[in-house]
Amino acid sequence: MGRLVKLRLYPSESVLDGDEARQTITAIATDVNGVEWDVTEQASLEFETQNIAGRDADGRIHGLANGGTAVDVNFGPVFTSGTVKVKNLASRRGLSFVRDVVPVLTRGGCAGSHCHGSVRGKNGFKLSLFGFEPEADYEAITAASEGRRVNFETPEQSLILLKPTFTIAHGGGVRFEKQSREYETLLEWLKQNAPFERELPQRITSLRVYPDERVLVGVKSTQQLVATASFEDDTREDATLKVQYSTGNDRVAEVSTRGRLIATGPGETTVMVRMLGKAVAVRVAVVEDPPMADYPEVARNNFIDELVFTKLERLNIIPSELSTDEEFVRRVYLDTIGLLPTIEEARSFLTSEDPHKRAALIDELLERQEFNDVWAINFNEIFRIRSGTMAQGTRRGHRWIRQALESRKPYDQLAREMVTGQGMLYWDGAPNFYAIGSQNEPPDTYAVNVSQTLLGVRLECAKCHNHPFERWSQDDFWGFTAFFSRIKQKEVYFANEMSIFLKQKGEVLHPNAKEPVKPKFLDGAVVEEKQDEDIREELADWITDPKNPWFARTAVNRIWKHYMGRGLVEPVDDFRVTNPASNPELLDALEAYFVEHDFGLRAPIRAILNSRTYQLSSEANETNRGDGINHSRYYIRRLGAEHILDAVSQSTGVPDRFPGYPLGVRAMEIPEGSPSYFLKVLGRGEVADKIQERDLAVDLSQILHLINGDTLQKKIGSEKGVLRHWLADKKVSDSEVLDRIYLATLSRP
Repeated sequence: MGRLVKLRLYPSESVLDGDEARQTITAIATDVNGVEWDVTEQASLEFETQNIAGRDADGRIHGLANGGTAVDVNFGPVFTSGTVKVKNLASRRGLSFVRDVVPVLTRGGCAGSHCHGSVRGKNGFKLSLFGFEPEADYEAITAASEGRRVNFETPEQSLILLKPTFTIAHGGGVRFEKQSREYETLLEWLKQNAPFERELPQRITSLRVYPDERVLVGVKSTQQLVATASFEDDTREDATLKVQYSTGNDRVAEVSTRGRLIATGPGETTVMVRMLGKAVAVRVAVVEDPPMADYPEVARNNFIDELVFTKLERLNIIPSELSTDEEFVRRVYLDTIGLLPTIEEARSFLTSEDPHKRAALIDELLERQEFNDVWAINFNEIFRIRSGTMAQGTRRGHRWIRQALESRKPYDQLAREMVTGQGMLYWDGAPNFYAIGSQNEPPDTYAVNVSQTLLGVRLECAKCHNHPFERWSQDDFWGFTAFFSRIKQKEVYFANEMSIFLKQKGEVLHPNAKEPVKPKFLDGAVVEEKQDEDIREELADWITDPKNPWFARTAVNRIWKHYMGRGLVEPVDDFRVTNPASNPELLDALEAYFVEHDFGLRAPIRAILNSRTYQLSSEANETNRGDGINHSRYYIRRLGAEHILDAVSQSTGVPDRFPGYPLGVRAMEIPEGSPSYFLKVLGRGEVADKIQERDLAVDLSQILHLINGDTLQKKIGSEKGVLRHWLADKKVSDSEVLDRIYLATLSRP
């Protein structure tokens, strides 16, 4: 710990309302190096008016008399102060099933997805997942199975107490001890004849945790978390001892049931905090040493570098050196246009003395037609433009996307036309977005497809039950599904064609209530469908609104992954509170940049390619060797099947002939399936029935085919290939042939 320069108290203003009110606090000291240290247990705390408030043995503040007082906190040379207000001390709120009992069950794991909160419950006892539906939980505890889980005559003999304390054998083991706070809460509730609610509504409206991000220096360093819950009656309370904590990686940090973070090893993780269906993620990083005094100055080309390198400095990670011109030119060609630079292009770039040649090359490549080919293939897979028996429609959908890219149609307009698309699949490109299944495909198939591809939200889990990791309920799922109730596929007996059209009427029935569901935006309002209106128009307005919390973020996250090898959110289509971005500030900035540039695709791509972050070497140093999420170096990844085949064809000078296409058409220009064995082996298959990213893992069959397969061997040995031509030219030396081979494949002499 360096010389301390600041001390702060959280919360700086505490309000204790009622006799039971308590407040967890944390005192954080900052040293001269900017390192923060939790000094709550070591700091001295004094109330200026001592008869107003006091501090429990566990460190929480409680009220002694109505009124207010200042509180002074000292630790070594630093000092801070706060205030405490106590009111309604003579009143007791009384126990609430929602605010007091349900958190006990969630915190103890009883309402988890592997216990009674699972889809079917356990041993005849079913609770809602993480306390999402308190009304159903109350019924399950007090009335289900003839009320056998509660005993009002002898509350201590209630099964709801005997089993979690393991007084009676319990498959879940001990969930809490007798005389624990949890036990006493349930016992007191039973003694009060198990009330559901008191006078005021008790549903939670928000959950917040402080701090929401923390860098811990050194193994065994700690930080007390403070959770605050807000309710429908406009009250707030300290929920630190009511929430459930879980860590994503206990090799980086553990968390106690009281919210105490403990660093266990270097790295990054998240701590999930849950209560009554709400969830919050706390980002935690652990570094072994304080900030480097001699951290090097690293050049920053734009806002991307500013946000990436600022985080790296906090983590004591030094980014790799800048890539060489040879590395950069090959990388940017493959990533941007899916081709290698030609020998002439490589030589021209490598010999140029222009200090701005990288930016100039990026501008040039973004204007190439091949750029549109790369993103047409990307969008074809993202939006699941089908293949197989619908090949003609697939080609039309691909051509429509390709033309949209060539005309620089904004991404929001592209999405709008897909969402509202209808018509003949062989003639209209946009409706191919809905050609993802059979003629009898149910509306929820479209809901899952739209939410995951355009919004990066995986709704499917909420189809049968409330989402296990997110706030989505069945009502949210079926409300969103209702937007697609009138979509229908039908066969048109002209050329065996298919059509997407809107039925005159359509409805979605809620699986539980068995009643029609009205269209409802995710996390938003219910929409009334008007006569002769395509309700999807309103859905498209909501999706493409610049203020939509998912649309632009999902798009830039996909763009980032294409060029950087890893999304800021992974998987790229799984945006949720409990799966935070590796660099939220950067994701925010990219989203804002995309919207500011009217959803133009090239704007964020140009910013990424011009960043030093993109242009870093892939060679690791001692500080970033273990980093796999912060882009402290360029992450090596396998090329896609189209990239590899086109590169082989280009460098050997022997083009491919694909069935149904003229000689010379590149793999990157073909929209559907695997028209060659090479493409199939390297991972390009038919569009999957489920939404999924292409697998770029390396396997033995790929290696063997590259070594022994016909594709590479025939192209190298072809009489029409450039190698035969070079070797036959007596004016070309062996040294020059070798240089050409290296330039044609690796972009270096």
